[in-house]
Amino acid sequence: MKTIFLIIPWLILLIPFVVLAYFYNSLANEILITRSFFGNEAVSAPKTLFTVFRVPLIEIVCAAAIEVMRRHTANKNADYYSMWCILLYTVALKSLFQAFEIVSSGDAARLFYYLTFAVVIVGIVSASLKGRSYFSNLFRGNSKLSFLEKAILFAILLAYLGLAIVPVFIFG
Repeated sequence: MKTIFLIIPWLILLIPFVVLAYFYNSLANEILITRSFFGNEAVSAPKTLFTVFRVPLIEIVCAAAIEVMRRHTANKNADYYSMWCILLYTVALKSLFQAFEIVSSGDAARLFYYLTFAVVIVGIVSASLKGRSYFSNLFRGNSKLSFLEKAILFAILLAYLGLAIVPVFIFG
């Protein structure tokens, strides 16, 4: 039973790819790359496979970083492990709502934008409350990552920057 809860967020992370692929031909010719805090459009780019699938790819990268940390804490403390599980589900639901936002228009798109925002806030607050002592230990140096974990997290950071930040400079 516990295994299914480990798999569910990864299955949810696949759904946006299916949704975006299904609606690809009906998407607008311009895809939103970034927006301001209040939901106003900021930067758009021509519709390509990269711009359409960029958001779920970013979320896969974030989920991979969370998975590294989740595995690192799996045998240390149930609260730490739960915190990373909460964050993994948060990323999965965020990706799902963002995909629905991309394929929607008008009020429906705004609804999915605000659902995305709400999921992120609830997820971060829940994870912070569940694992508040984890961060305290991390900053005291009580939680050591292996060289391999650090290397994987660094590679994930580079992938994230490539997917999330570089396109803003290219299309902005």
